[in-house]
Amino acid sequence: MMATLRETAATMHCSMIVARHWRHWRIRAIRFMGSDEIRLDDATFSSAKSLRVLDLSECSIHKLTKSIGGFKQLRYLNAPRVIHEFIPDSITRLSKLRYLSLRESSLSALPASIGEMEGLMYLDLSLCRRIKELPESFGKLKKLVHLDLSKCSALENISKFMWSLMDLQYLDLSGCRRIKELPESFGKLKKLVHLDLSNCSASENILKFMWRLTDLQYLGLSGCEGIKELPESFGRLKKLVHLDLSNCSALENISKFMWSVTDLQYLNLSGCYRIGWLPESLDGFTSLKYLNLHGCLRYGENDSLMDRISALSNLEHLDLSWNDYIISLPESFCNLRKLHTLDLSYCKYIKKIPENMGRNDSLKTLYLKGCHRLREEPVPHPSTSFVSLPRFQVRVGDGESSSNLVCLKDTNPQRLEIVWLENVKSAEEAQSIKLMEKNKLQALELSWTVGAERFVDDKVLLEKLVPPKSLHGLAIMGYNGVSLPTWVGQQNSVTLTSMEHLQELSGMSTAYSELSINYCPKLRMRPLLPRAVRSLRIRRSDNVLSSWGECTMSSTGASSSSSSSSSGLTTAVGLMVGYSELPMQQWRLLRHLSGLDYLNIESCSDLTVSPDIIPHLSSVTHLKIRTCNISSLPHWVMDLTGLQKLEIEGCRGIRSLPEGIQKLTKLQRLEIDGCPDLNKWCESEENKMKLAH
Repeated sequence: MMATLRETAATMHCSMIVARHWRHWRIRAIRFMGSDEIRLDDATFSSAKSLRVLDLSECSIHKLTKSIGGFKQLRYLNAPRVIHEFIPDSITRLSKLRYLSLRESSLSALPASIGEMEGLMYLDLSLCRRIKELPESFGKLKKLVHLDLSKCSALENISKFMWSLMDLQYLDLSGCRRIKELPESFGKLKKLVHLDLSNCSASENILKFMWRLTDLQYLGLSGCEGIKELPESFGRLKKLVHLDLSNCSALENISKFMWSVTDLQYLNLSGCYRIGWLPESLDGFTSLKYLNLHGCLRYGENDSLMDRISALSNLEHLDLSWNDYIISLPESFCNLRKLHTLDLSYCKYIKKIPENMGRNDSLKTLYLKGCHRLREEPVPHPSTSFVSLPRFQVRVGDGESSSNLVCLKDTNPQRLEIVWLENVKSAEEAQSIKLMEKNKLQALELSWTVGAERFVDDKVLLEKLVPPKSLHGLAIMGYNGVSLPTWVGQQNSVTLTSMEHLQELSGMSTAYSELSINYCPKLRMRPLLPRAVRSLRIRRSDNVLSSWGECTMSSTGASSSSSSSSSGLTTAVGLMVGYSELPMQQWRLLRHLSGLDYLNIESCSDLTVSPDIIPHLSSVTHLKIRTCNISSLPHWVMDLTGLQKLEIEGCRGIRSLPEGIQKLTKLQRLEIDGCPDLNKWCESEENKMKLAH
């Protein structure tokens, strides 16, 4: 369809203003790529008379031009994230337009004449959070097949036009909490196949006439807390394939209709804590592929229910997580020959899983996190490739040329812990699991056994384990190298633990939500420091404390260790320092922090500081001193005039508070634990007066 640039299409890289001088009269499709912001003026597309497709999906669009209405042949317009609050009325002259996406735009209203776009079949207004109502002419869009209004959180009323959209097959109203009621005429949408009312206030009302939507295949009611019961008429939805009732926390009964919805393939009851006994007809769902019973099983239901689940021969994904009443799984579970994912996370009392589960050829992922009473995990049979997640143990058999790491190739979990990385036999194994493509991954932990022999150099291996952009948290333990790959320092949240040889952290990000450094005794922080860290934790890593900000460059280019330069400051909300053998006045880090709100000092013996450090602590409102071998509170505490909360825990040598405690006039809460002599001091009537404020 798109052959050459001159004949049909143009793909263009743009930055701020689109070029005005296109002379390709036969251009049919244009897609802009890699633009931060695009501004379209009335002359922009003046020569593109034959344009059918305009894709601006990778741009940040300031405003749609009035000349947009001149593209008489336009069929497809993808223009998300429009910054301006209005789109021009001229857009309604696009009579041949079939597809229009304005998702995530700042629009406050649609053109009143939008109904003139009578050929429109697909309309996406999702995440347009400022639109309060739809124009009355909306009802004229009689050819509309797909309508996405999800997360239009200000939208209040759509009843004026809904009854007339008779060809509508897809409707998403999820997250429209201000739509309180849908009219009975809604039941006339007989062609509706996909309906999502998740987290929508109108969901309870629609149950009265939903039975008329007999072609419905997908129904989302997740988070509809007002639904207590599904009516018996629900059973007329015989074509229903996908039913999501997750987090319907008031739902008590579903048994009235379940026996008749036999084509169901997806059933999610996660978080339905009040649901009664699951219906005996459950084993009649022979087409069911996905079943989620997270946290909703009742006491005494275990044995009979497990037998019924075992009869669901087409089941592929089963979630039984967070059910305390599951003690064991029956041997009949081994009959689930198509099961590829089984989640038993936090089934705290489960003790036994059938040994033969490890022989199930289809089983790929077994989640066992939090199953602390489980006596023995199923061991994969050599002919199978299932993995236990989120904790995956890298193993290698005698004489084998590779480890089992390759078993992670087809997984895509939200959380992944890979331990015993010393058993990986080649860097190619790490590359083969395609970690970067696991777009659901949010938390990743990579661990080597400290002191264990390696087949592959740690840094070489880690360079092949680059995570996806979806990652929120990274933890690395037992790494043996002197430096880390650049990608590590660029993550949002990083925890480094037990790295005896690590000397530098290169490629640091400008901002972290959390940076935690634990037992990295040789690590020194170089001049390129993060500008902001929400939470900074340093334990048993004194070189980090003493080197932070050293060798910064002065304005003349000369090397300097001065702490007065504001250019070397790091904004940190919270700081936790533990097990430091350095006197506090040698913590160079403190001279390079600003905006500190929370300070936690644990198991440190010398808390004396020089006067130049005190100003960097003046913003602290919450101070915790724990298990420090000191005989009195450090004098600088009395200079924290904004202090609101003070915690002293396990400091048995402290016998009293200093006389200047009354100067801390903003102090609202004082907590003392494990300090017997200090407790006695606080209980005397005389000292209670000192703490009266």
